[in-house]
Amino acid sequence: MREWSITQINPSYSQDLTISTNKNTTVWNDISVQDINQHNSNDQKNKKMSLNKLSQYCTSLSPFFYGLLIGVLTAGLVLAIVTALWLTSSKQTLTTQTTGICPSGFTETPSVTCVDLLSDFNNCGSVGSVCLSNYTMCSGGICKTAPNIKLSGAIPISAWAGVTTDDNIQPVTLSVNITLYNYSTNSVTVSSNGLLCLDSCTNAYSNGNLPTTNVGGPTAFAFWDDLIIYGSTGQMVYYSTTGTAPNRITGFEYYASPISIPAQYYHFQILFYENLPNIVKYVYFEIYAGSSSATIGVQQSSSGPSITYSVNQAYAVSYNTTLIFDTNAGTYTRL
Repeated sequence: MREWSITQINPSYSQDLTISTNKNTTVWNDISVQDINQHNSNDQKNKKMSLNKLSQYCTSLSPFFYGLLIGVLTAGLVLAIVTALWLTSSKQTLTTQTTGICPSGFTETPSVTCVDLLSDFNNCGSVGSVCLSNYTMCSGGICKTAPNIKLSGAIPISAWAGVTTDDNIQPVTLSVNITLYNYSTNSVTVSSNGLLCLDSCTNAYSNGNLPTTNVGGPTAFAFWDDLIIYGSTGQMVYYSTTGTAPNRITGFEYYASPISIPAQYYHFQILFYENLPNIVKYVYFEIYAGSSSATIGVQQSSSGPSITYSVNQAYAVSYNTTLIFDTNAGTYTRL
């Protein structure tokens, strides 16, 4: 440890700080400023030597090192730019994604509702394309004045021809038996409210869960809802049997509307296959609002068993939806 020289302090001063002109030396708190200046001078010399050594070291480095350093810095800059662009792109992608609220077969509108462009009168073929008043329906995305009957050799139910029909049932005798739940008959009852009964039937318009006590035997609930047939619009329920034994097909085709809305159609088929007993197929075409207030399924009796596809489910079916119910297996398939 360095020993510092002590300079005698004039007793006439009460401060610890004493200034002396002897050899231009200043004493401050017993420490010589001359010594401090000498110490600072040494520090500056040391720093200068360090800088000189660093400069000599950097000069001795090879060009390869500098190339490597520049490469690393450049790569870092490129990575930063790419990352920034990726984050910006990701953010843009997220902000342009649709909500995806509509099920298959339906299209989202600017008002965030779902419409079937193939059957919606107010969005026929495209969102916002409203059919003119001289048309009565939208079918396959085209405004039409009359429905296209799809059944070959279709026969209208005579009691409903040309008249407005609501909550009515009619018996129909077929040329071939149809079978559900191992029950076969050629005498069926058709309800204007979207169900077909192989035994006792009902004209009830208020749908519900299955099984229901409104019917007693095997019943096909293709679209059980409060439907109405407007005679002035060409609406009707048709039936026919085509083909030859043992491969005949018996079909029923509905053209109806929701109550008080004749411009909106419910158009669907119920099909039975002679060579596939206990199977029933539903094919949907124009379906207003996608069956948001209907029951779709099949049941054997008022106590069951039953198979339910939907009850009051919005957008349950869209244009060309096909449902196949197998009453042997107790299952359904959607196509």
